[in-house]
Amino acid sequence: MQQKLVDRKTPRDGLVNSRDKIEQLAKVFLVDLEASDKASRTKDKYDYCVNKYILPALGEVRIGEATSGVIDRFIRGLVEDVGPSTARSCGAVLSWMFKVALRHDAVTSNPVRGITIPRGKKSKPKALDVEQYRDLRAKVIEWEREPTLGRPRTQELHEMMDFFIATGVRPGELFAVRWDDLDLTATPPTVFINATVIRTRTGGARIQDHPKSQHGVRHLAMPAFLVEQLLLRRNRQKQSGVSNPLDLIFPSSTGTTVDPNNVGKLWRKVADRAGYEWVTFKTFRKATSTRIARTLGPEAAAYQAGHSKISMTQKHYIEEIHEALDTTSVTDAFKPEDETQPVHETGQEDQPGGTEMPSSEEVSEPPEGPQEPTQEDER
Repeated sequence: MQQKLVDRKTPRDGLVNSRDKIEQLAKVFLVDLEASDKASRTKDKYDYCVNKYILPALGEVRIGEATSGVIDRFIRGLVEDVGPSTARSCGAVLSWMFKVALRHDAVTSNPVRGITIPRGKKSKPKALDVEQYRDLRAKVIEWEREPTLGRPRTQELHEMMDFFIATGVRPGELFAVRWDDLDLTATPPTVFINATVIRTRTGGARIQDHPKSQHGVRHLAMPAFLVEQLLLRRNRQKQSGVSNPLDLIFPSSTGTTVDPNNVGKLWRKVADRAGYEWVTFKTFRKATSTRIARTLGPEAAAYQAGHSKISMTQKHYIEEIHEALDTTSVTDAFKPEDETQPVHETGQEDQPGGTEMPSSEEVSEPPEGPQEPTQEDER
């Protein structure tokens, strides 16, 4: 009884105690999450983890009974069912939840600490080469032009591809670019990436006034073929008369913000039909990063992709080189100044095969028949 009284002892100002269920702790955590400075996308993901995975499995468990073993079994079950990525997200949420419980004296230690969550196997980056991109683009245009019943197909997928491959931007960044972000008179013309599209918990997509990270704010040069295509696109938009209140380069058919998830689902169908099942929007970023890294170096590729660390670009975006590089212009500097072959001390040059051969005059044919032993032989 005394031990139970100790377990139930909680400060008066504590919002939760050890006897409360994790369901109550989740409510306190979600309030703490909403008041934090986490990005909207992170808040959405953590909220989803709580309601989709944590509460159904652990909601009825008391806070004081959530030992490291209980949490470990839950996490390992997630690894088997939905994969390491989701398991790691739920582990981060539970760690934060029990920090809240620790702050309210509902626990004496964080049971999530020390639990190891296995990482998924990372595949090596695979990028499109120029021939593959041109083939895929032709097949996408062919799909766009096919007659269909009902609502006509979008005619913009190949133009989105061109923007992705020419700049290496993320899908959310592309759909947040406004015409005012372009400087087509600069040399070279540039696009200013300063926002991204996110999906909120209440549904729908909206433009966030900053990219994924502070390094995502960047000016990117645009090649001539993309500039020409954008000028034609702007003229088409003006002639169509469709409302575009946000002045977006790629608005939806009703003039609102495009949801990257919806476009991604459509792309999946088109790419699968074209025989490029492995190509996603991220593959275009890898193609751009790979080509820039091989020409200008990994630092330029990291800036183009909006990464804070070059190592991240090298590990996840730059495809390994499988063929030999032509480095002869560099290694040719080691060519010897004197191209004559070395000679032996006798003054005779080395013969092919590496062994000095005597001249024909030095070789005499042995006499036929048995010979009488000489004095030297007898010695």
